[in-house]
Amino acid sequence: MKRFLSLLLCLAMLLSVAACGGNNDGGSSTPGGDQNPNTNDPGSAANIYRKLYASEVTTLNYLYTGTTLEFEPAANVIDTLVEYDKYGMVQPALATSWETSEDGLTWTFHLRNDAKWVRSDGTEYGPVTAHDFVTGLQWVVDPANESKTSDVVCSVIQNADELYTKKLTDFNELGVKAIDDYTLVYTLKAPTPYFLSMLTYVCFMPAKAEFIAEKGDKFGAADSADNLLYCGAFRIADFQPQVSHTFVKNDSYWDKDNVFIDEIQETFNKEATTLAPAMYQRGETDYAVISADILPTWMNDSKLKDVVAPQRNSYYSYFFCFNFDPHFDAAYEPDNWLKAVNNENFRRSLYHALDRVKAKTVEEPYDPESQLISTVTPPNFVAADGVDYTDLTPLKTLPNGFDEAKAKEYMAAAKTELAAAGATFPVKVLMSYNPSTANWDRQCQIIEQQMEELLGTDYIDIVLEAGPSTNFLSEVRRAGKYALMLCNWGPDYADPETYSDPWSLGFTYNWPELCTDPSYETGDTYTAEDAAALGLDEKFIGTKVKIYNKMVDEAKAEKLDISTRYQKFAEAEAYLIDHAFIIPFAVKNDGYCVNLVSPFDRPFAPFGVSSLKYKGAKLLEKSMSLEEYQAAEEQWNKEREAAMAAG
Repeated sequence: MKRFLSLLLCLAMLLSVAACGGNNDGGSSTPGGDQNPNTNDPGSAANIYRKLYASEVTTLNYLYTGTTLEFEPAANVIDTLVEYDKYGMVQPALATSWETSEDGLTWTFHLRNDAKWVRSDGTEYGPVTAHDFVTGLQWVVDPANESKTSDVVCSVIQNADELYTKKLTDFNELGVKAIDDYTLVYTLKAPTPYFLSMLTYVCFMPAKAEFIAEKGDKFGAADSADNLLYCGAFRIADFQPQVSHTFVKNDSYWDKDNVFIDEIQETFNKEATTLAPAMYQRGETDYAVISADILPTWMNDSKLKDVVAPQRNSYYSYFFCFNFDPHFDAAYEPDNWLKAVNNENFRRSLYHALDRVKAKTVEEPYDPESQLISTVTPPNFVAADGVDYTDLTPLKTLPNGFDEAKAKEYMAAAKTELAAAGATFPVKVLMSYNPSTANWDRQCQIIEQQMEELLGTDYIDIVLEAGPSTNFLSEVRRAGKYALMLCNWGPDYADPETYSDPWSLGFTYNWPELCTDPSYETGDTYTAEDAAALGLDEKFIGTKVKIYNKMVDEAKAEKLDISTRYQKFAEAEAYLIDHAFIIPFAVKNDGYCVNLVSPFDRPFAPFGVSSLKYKGAKLLEKSMSLEEYQAAEEQWNKEREAAMAAG
């Protein structure tokens, strides 16, 4: 599940950037040309949003697909039981209310009775009922259908895995039941505190059994809008592959008063990324990515800079990883590196020596600090009792990282300890990067220069090496061919547990170079008192990674008390960072854009497909500037904090 869902999150955040500011409906095709008044005035009779697309979907069958390219249409035409509002607060959608059993295994949802299915022409087909959710889930776990999201369902729903692997054949044994037309019950295989957030994935969407039978193999085929039924904010009125897609507001939608865009027109163009900026200036499209190569031209133009704003930050967390299991060439002295990285003072010296602002400026020259984080879990991810997870005391009090005085203090201690351990100086620090990733090479060059200047080339020698453009993950990171490298991780569901997975012992996709901390093998000193305070056996003394995993296991074991659960995860995450196993860096951002869609009115969620929705979005009279975006973001943060406090 992890790889699929992490890919889902990464792509979901990429597509959700259509939520950032601005549109220009006219003007000169040359930079700095005067803009014509916006013809898509939000107060006009019809609000039409136009965009280009370069990749065509291969299916409209949301129960089958595993790509976010194909999640986006589903998110806008099919509703889920719950949804997230613009502040990331869960709200009723097709379900009006729900409750859980005391043991956390049974979830009962009460559906609204005014939700309808419609055909592509808007004619009504029938009501949305609890039976439709049973139909959808049974379709996903039927191995004959080869659903790409079956693993999500199999991970949480009782008997789903048994049905998918054919250990069971009676689909009535699946842990989902329609008690009546408007009462739906899920039975889980184990208590899952984040189950509600999973319900916004495509695999939990409803489907009408009669329509599936009517269409047969053509259900969801990507050659006609007639191959789907619609119960969401929009319906697809016209679908012409590699020509255009037309989404229109669903007048039969139960919440149509909160749909402010009347029509979305998507036009196919293989060169969309390259051509969109100029087309935007000519008033031919309402959205364009302003790539790094042309961004300075736009930002240095007195008029164009007023319509360029950042894309919203994603929830992919980036951090620098130390490799405790080196497998790189002898020329880079892996044995000496192993001695150095075994030393916590050495790791701390690098942790505090990294100037993250300078490193981030390569990618974000105008507002780099807006993307920096001092934790693994980004802010605004989850909250308990109105408190953001990253504001819990163990995480809130973590240092921001860069501190010249501390870096030199830890360096002095490390020199003494490493000399006694037989290490030699300077310690070679192999920093690998993917040459096909924009600006990664430049970022490494800046880090090399900055850290060597601060700590001295007699202490460290950062060596940059370009890895292969293809299969970089398997050839470099998983192969252990680096000493220090920028890595990332994305969330799967609304719980801090998702950010603990990379360092969990025994996890399928774990990073052994992080899990085999030196103390895990060598018993690096750790006091018996500290171990006893954590309730560890004698065998755990001196094993920092096992201590971390013990803390994580205790957090995972708390299934029902969310505040206690989050507190325990916060303590484990703070322990990981405090011992400098990693260096937190920043969240992912996809640069700048111009766009008519308001950036802070669409649903907000780092998981599921909610962030792909246009429900709630409004069309602006002009694209936001950087300053306008920053002011709107600051206001949104205040409002979100108030929404969390209100529960």
